[in-house]
Amino acid sequence: MFSLKSLLAACLLASTTFAHFTLDYPTSRGFDDDNEPQYCGGFPNVASPRQPFSLGQGPIRIDSHHNLATVVAFISTSSNPTSFNDFNTTSNGTSIPLATPIFQVKQGEYCFNVDLGGLGVGLSNGSEVTLQVQYDGGDGNLYQCTDLILIEGYSIPSNETCTNDASLSNATASSTTSSASGASTSAASPSASASGSSGSSSGAFARVELASVGLIGSLVGMAGLMLL
Repeated sequence: MFSLKSLLAACLLASTTFAHFTLDYPTSRGFDDDNEPQYCGGFPNVASPRQPFSLGQGPIRIDSHHNLATVVAFISTSSNPTSFNDFNTTSNGTSIPLATPIFQVKQGEYCFNVDLGGLGVGLSNGSEVTLQVQYDGGDGNLYQCTDLILIEGYSIPSNETCTNDASLSNATASSTTSSASGASTSAASPSASASGSSGSSSGAFARVELASVGLIGSLVGMAGLMLL
């Protein structure tokens, strides 16, 4: 039978094992476990060539490695975004709303749809955008980016279509309205440890922090209290 100390050690090991997520479609800029808490998961440079993506509704697919995590996606319309600030407003100062509601997923593969052309920020056929997914499984915000060129009428690969949209079925009820854009956001700030996170507090992305209630995190806390 496990002792309390053994249980705590096992929980801590499990929380390390299930600590990340991957952005599988469209393909992310890159993946590095250690750098995922940084801006764009530690890959700050735009990938070339950009991947074609639908100007209308198109799917995003992630693989969640936590028992429970909170997710949101947002975009930059800059051709070369270099920090979180570039996801707040367009070059002419228009606030960019979130690309998805804030929602939760369990462990496993999930898809959700985004309608980038419908965000009201002047996107059209040939527009270049960067989409960033923010993910929190209870151990801090993690990020992945993908660089896209929007194509009107683009045909999504048949194996990537998303009929069970996780962002619609698992949207959180705790979000509040952003004063800058009217998008649903949490009233908090992104991880201070993420590179390039300082700057303007305006826009849909600035001041979004995901509140997750991961099961592993709860077990760690309970085991720690029992040892006191």
